[in-house]
Amino acid sequence: MKSKERRAPFIWTPRQAINRDLGFRQLLWNGAERRDDGVNRWVLFRRRFSLTSPAAHASLDMTVDGRYQLFTNGRRLGRGPVRSNPHYQRYDTYDIAPDLAVGENVIAVLVHVYGVDTAWYETVKGYWQPFYGDGGLYCDAGIQCQDNTAVEVLSDTSWRSQVCAAWRQDTPRAGWGQGFIEDFDANKMPDDWTAVDFDDESWDGVQILRIPPERNDRAKGWRAPEPFSCLMVNDLPPMAETLVEPTRVIAQFGVMPSPEQPLDRRLYDEELADLPAGSVENAEALLRDDAAMTTVRTLPDRDVSLFLCFEQLHSGYPFIEIDAQGGEVIEMGVSETFAGEFDAQWPARPRLARVSYLDCAHLFRYTARPGVQRYEKFEWTAVRYMQIVVRNAPRGLKIRHAGSIHTHYPLAYGGAYECNDEFLNRLWRTGRYTVQECTHDAWEDCPGREKRQWLGDGIVHYLAAAAAFGPSSQPVDRKFLYDGAHSQRPDGLMQMFAPGDHHTNGVIIPDFNLHWIGALYHYFLHTGDEATVEELFPAAERAISWFERQMGPDSLLASVPFWHFIEWADVGRNGQGAIINAMFAGALKMAAALAGWLDMPRPKKRYTELAGLIAVSLNARHWDVRRGVYVDMVDPATGKQNMRVSQHANAAMILWDIAPRDRWPAMIAYITDPSRAKLTSVPPIVMHGESFDDATDVVEANTYFSHFVNAALAKAGRFDLALTAIRKNYQPMLATDTATLWEGYEPSASLCHAFSASPLYQLSAHSLGVQPISPGFHDFRLAPQPADLTRARGIYSTVKGDIVVSWRREGRRLMFEATVPDGTTAEMVSPPGYALKSGKTRLAPGMHTVELTKVAT
Repeated sequence: MKSKERRAPFIWTPRQAINRDLGFRQLLWNGAERRDDGVNRWVLFRRRFSLTSPAAHASLDMTVDGRYQLFTNGRRLGRGPVRSNPHYQRYDTYDIAPDLAVGENVIAVLVHVYGVDTAWYETVKGYWQPFYGDGGLYCDAGIQCQDNTAVEVLSDTSWRSQVCAAWRQDTPRAGWGQGFIEDFDANKMPDDWTAVDFDDESWDGVQILRIPPERNDRAKGWRAPEPFSCLMVNDLPPMAETLVEPTRVIAQFGVMPSPEQPLDRRLYDEELADLPAGSVENAEALLRDDAAMTTVRTLPDRDVSLFLCFEQLHSGYPFIEIDAQGGEVIEMGVSETFAGEFDAQWPARPRLARVSYLDCAHLFRYTARPGVQRYEKFEWTAVRYMQIVVRNAPRGLKIRHAGSIHTHYPLAYGGAYECNDEFLNRLWRTGRYTVQECTHDAWEDCPGREKRQWLGDGIVHYLAAAAAFGPSSQPVDRKFLYDGAHSQRPDGLMQMFAPGDHHTNGVIIPDFNLHWIGALYHYFLHTGDEATVEELFPAAERAISWFERQMGPDSLLASVPFWHFIEWADVGRNGQGAIINAMFAGALKMAAALAGWLDMPRPKKRYTELAGLIAVSLNARHWDVRRGVYVDMVDPATGKQNMRVSQHANAAMILWDIAPRDRWPAMIAYITDPSRAKLTSVPPIVMHGESFDDATDVVEANTYFSHFVNAALAKAGRFDLALTAIRKNYQPMLATDTATLWEGYEPSASLCHAFSASPLYQLSAHSLGVQPISPGFHDFRLAPQPADLTRARGIYSTVKGDIVVSWRREGRRLMFEATVPDGTTAEMVSPPGYALKSGKTRLAPGMHTVELTKVAT
């Protein structure tokens, strides 16, 4: 990917002074010491220009340090920029021609400067920040008119700016890694400031963020410091945005005002009370966007709260539309859940709650001006329940409408799955919706608590998205891979999430680097995008080098430093851990395959040999002959085995072809024995575990690593056991009528978590049986495993076209039909217990029917 050739400088408000005393020598001696101009700042920008005829073509490139909303002639065109490492800053491109008019036009931009790292934003650590501080706007617009005149609108001194006081600056943050709670006073916001005819003459101008070096520094080659030395195009499409209305008002109650409480606690902690008569009129009217209105009146000692719900959890921008007298205060909070939602009986007065440090205050406070107005939260978040608290409205506040702007990456529902088990059908669809709600400008873990792009989560997110959405998700898939590589430290480790508030040398998860290599491998299989994989392969090599430096005399990793995560399960991690070593061997094998496809024989040979050495040691040191299973841990000095056994270790040994195949049946029987497999307590995600005996029990995989366990069972021809586990663990979840899949099997953490959507992929890959085996689906495998199902059908959408599969069992026969796209070849693999009766095992493009018959066992 190449940097943009910039035609304009960055600009910013002149109220933030440029440090013109800083020079080359100070930077050379002292390094780039970040300056602090404050946090949570908001700045408005405007640029007028004229056109003599209609615009034939008009393109605008924009980025900022922070996040922006872009308006042209009063209409909002977009939001941005997408998250990125500041050394690889992304800019957005807009077609603005349809919004331009003959005569006067205006481009207006609202810029929010965080001033701190968040879960999706990194402050600048580069050498230019000490000169200019945080903030900066870049604009490059070229307009070609129908009369052949050309107009350029660049970020230059023609712009006007105003530091906006409507947002209170000293608000608390909403939670770990979140932005600042919005406390907005509409009386301080310039009315219609995005309109063409708005008078901005009293506003400030702007300053150019470029300081020419003094003569001696210029002579030695010192360049003028400018923000963001590398600007890279954002190739993601705009996010989808649709209106979602709440479905009902669950409760109305009074609130005892406690103005002394901080903003991030008040809505959650104030005492609830009875609602005086006449406090709320026509409560249901705010659910609909029509002429009817809800009227709310408060008393000096009694505020009013309305508690609403939406049909299903979604990621959205909450909003409210009101007709006010002026001075009324509205606090609106949203959340995935509320205290007591999963109890046998709901509380009499349901409300939002912040109980643990994981709970966020996703809310805003709005002080009304007189008249009709609308406020929409600047940041999106998870929305299922909405609590509206009205204060200071003795004369009555009219609420016209409340709702949410549902937003997500614009995915196409290219994949499909349907079988005779309606629970599995619903689970597949629920997984698809869950992944959608966790996909925006990145693969987020969840839309509420964090919004972080965790590298380990990405491997499951990627495969589930590939099965559900086909090629439509590939631009964000590719960006995930670049974001990981751009976060790589000098030692070779990538950050555990990126970009965001990882603090560079803070906590890091080494094993997530291995999953990133797996994601790169699967990306190549699904896309055939050789250029991207070739550019990113050196990042995989650097990550592998870090692990190589951790290897001991037995060719095994021992006592891996930092956060040795694996997943939310109490698996064995000390000494020579079987799981991390098996994962490393698997990553080496996938890297060797990548090297082979890229025509790089030397790394292919070296990684293959290294994986072989690890396998030899694991088989010699971790195999428990008496129990017929691999143990989690071995003492590197004495070779003594620890008794703890996990599904994780044994599944990894199967999935990455480390354990000899003749050991697989005993291993599988042991780790899937219902009397042995037990979930272990790992708060705050798994709050309750079962009693555990290392000598007899097995650590059961949670939602995340069950992805690898189920894939291993399918590889061994035991997808029946995978379906048994999926039903056991997900049926109680879906029995709550949830529309999204939870982070754990109990509702103690995130209620919308992409890595829990692994069953979606498992059903497409192993029930339908579609699995790519060479880059770009040039070759793929059809290996259905019916298990206890009698029929299944579906679509796996690929870069070569749709693979359409259906099969049904008729007594001892299994009739299989498939459409093989042009440019591909399919390898038909008989399901366990079946043999080919008619048809071919090598399928060329076209429609095929294959008959298989059950064989005697």
